[in-house]
Amino acid sequence: MNFPLRLPEKWTRRNVLKLSAASVTAVGLGCLGYGAAVRQHVEVSRVTVNVKNLPPEFAGLTIAHLSDIHHGPYTGQSYIARCVEIVNGLQPDLVALTGDFTFAGRRYVEPCAEVLSGLKARVGVYTVLGNHDYYVGASYVARALKAAGTTLLIDGLDRLEHRGAKLWLIGMDDMYYGTTDLRQLMRNVTGGHARVVFSHNPDFIEEFAAKNQHVDLLIAGHTHGGQIRFPVLGAPHIASEYGQRYAMGMQERKHMQVYTTRGIGTILLPTRFDCPPEIPLYTLQPA
Repeated sequence: MNFPLRLPEKWTRRNVLKLSAASVTAVGLGCLGYGAAVRQHVEVSRVTVNVKNLPPEFAGLTIAHLSDIHHGPYTGQSYIARCVEIVNGLQPDLVALTGDFTFAGRRYVEPCAEVLSGLKARVGVYTVLGNHDYYVGASYVARALKAAGTTLLIDGLDRLEHRGAKLWLIGMDDMYYGTTDLRQLMRNVTGGHARVVFSHNPDFIEEFAAKNQHVDLLIAGHTHGGQIRFPVLGAPHIASEYGQRYAMGMQERKHMQVYTTRGIGTILLPTRFDCPPEIPLYTLQPA
């Protein structure tokens, strides 16, 4: 027996609004639920970076990048350990850690650093700090990461040398809470050698452009790619002064390349939608 579908005798504006609100709520909850389920499905992004003045001796140099770990209730040690295993499996020459190691307090700092002490790289593991590290105490986070065997490069420089060829590594302090004097820092970068910058915030590329300081590649995090993205519309909110421009992936500013990773952790909501966590592996090649 067929039962006819019963509809309201009269579709009122209130009926339509109720149905629309229920539909939006159901879709929203579904998106959040799906995002929570896949928020730790990490993608490895293999990024070839063509560097104009890269010496042949550094051709093929690889840098693995971890950012925005946010160890806390949503991001546990087992997940961070799995990310460390992924990085070690890539066998990188360098590892760059670009800030925001915790989200929910000091008690998460040392356990996070302990897991990160398992990172392996032929040249070294380099660390800069992010805004969340300042929230819990920058010096406290820095000490824990130094004890874990990483090289702090906070407003600091390192010059790699191989068979007479040179490559500069430049580490920035946090853009909002640090005290970076960019011109003073760059005054010590001598010669026309290739320059790679580690920064928490991708907006620093605009500082380099404004002060006519050239670098070849800046890698950063901070934005999480928006963490929640919608087709066509993109992310409702990006933690950048420049909106969607430096939200994620590779961009260019005054012939300088900047790559923003989506990071591996989450904040506020334990969910990601159309914005999976990411571990980039950069391979430098002469242009």
